[in-house]
Amino acid sequence: MAGDDPFLHPSNQIFDNVMMMDPSWEFPPFSAIPQMASLRTVDGPFLQILEQPKQRGFRFRYGCEGPSHGGLPGASSEKNRKTYPAVKICNYQGKARVVVQLVTALTPMPQLHAHSLVGKLCDKGICIAEMQSKDSSISFPNLGILHVTKKNVAKTLEERMVEAFRMGYSCGVAIHPEIDVLQGEVRIPRELSDHQRNIISIAAANQAKEMDLSVVRLMFTAFLPDSDGGFSRRLEPVVSEPIYDSKAPNASNLKIVRMDRTAGCVTGGEEVYLLCDKVQKDDIQVRFYEEDESGLTWEALGDFSPTDVHRQFAIVFKTPKYRDQNLQKPTSVFVQLKRKSDNETSEPKPFTYHPQVIDKEEVQRKRQKTLPNFQDFSGHGGGGGGGGGGLYRGGGGPATGGGYFQGFASYSY
Repeated sequence: MAGDDPFLHPSNQIFDNVMMMDPSWEFPPFSAIPQMASLRTVDGPFLQILEQPKQRGFRFRYGCEGPSHGGLPGASSEKNRKTYPAVKICNYQGKARVVVQLVTALTPMPQLHAHSLVGKLCDKGICIAEMQSKDSSISFPNLGILHVTKKNVAKTLEERMVEAFRMGYSCGVAIHPEIDVLQGEVRIPRELSDHQRNIISIAAANQAKEMDLSVVRLMFTAFLPDSDGGFSRRLEPVVSEPIYDSKAPNASNLKIVRMDRTAGCVTGGEEVYLLCDKVQKDDIQVRFYEEDESGLTWEALGDFSPTDVHRQFAIVFKTPKYRDQNLQKPTSVFVQLKRKSDNETSEPKPFTYHPQVIDKEEVQRKRQKTLPNFQDFSGHGGGGGGGGGGLYRGGGGPATGGGYFQGFASYSY
């Protein structure tokens, strides 16, 4: 959630003894954004994100593909009601300049990203928009994201760092301690020394090695006019939620489409066939859980291995044991898909646990050995829709193989 995101709530810490550090020093992870020369008081103006960008479903395009078709939508955008990322300057009425940059999403502290913003108001990978006196908010309807090629990441990143430092747009991002500490107002573009260019080049090369090209964030920085009319009075920057490239393996929304059983015994170990939207076999879990008024009361994972994920669209797993093996009546829980890399989850679906059935007839039935009933797909006769004991358990009629299978349960949206 946004409230737990360290990027959205920068602290007021500052680096110590940074000028004594070796310029070739590799950039380590930081826990917070350092103190900036920005305007922020209790009642003073500050920047706020009104509309977050849509996190999934937007494609980063390579330069050879031509311009993007449509801008980056807002999080609440719908087919018949388009929205776009938007920010507001609170406690302020007047002209302002808003700079939008791409930054990293998964580093402990934001760093400039090598991808570029493209669109009507974009130049050199960033977007600069003017806000008029009558407005207190501004939206960005034409933003596209240009995907840098891997071989050009370090070079592009170095150019981005140099330009950000020259123009005073490096506030809120980590480049190198010697650069980060120089955060005063910039009324005219800075001139960089050879030493500063050297440490920026080294920092760009180091950051490029670890940069995730499948996800970015938007960083918004507002500048208010100074006494000379120039936009040099910087407000504290704000950073959006992550935006995932729709081509990336972990970018798709998780969704359970069908399950061949929606109930099972408390002892667990029953096989379930689950159809889903595209998943990565090494990055997916099937999570069972139960909640009450106080929150989560139980959770467990379905048992399967990567080889049980069929072509990214089906998972064969075994149900986990329920927490109460002495259950006296059926109880409902939930099952959902969960991505391990980012903890993203699908919409939950209901699953019912039933008490153990212990009687002589049941024991005798389980002791009897029966031949498996395989459904014939060859067209030469064979299995009908009602025989549910075979490998393929789909069919028109109820299963006879025990358990609670009633055919595939389909979830429509």
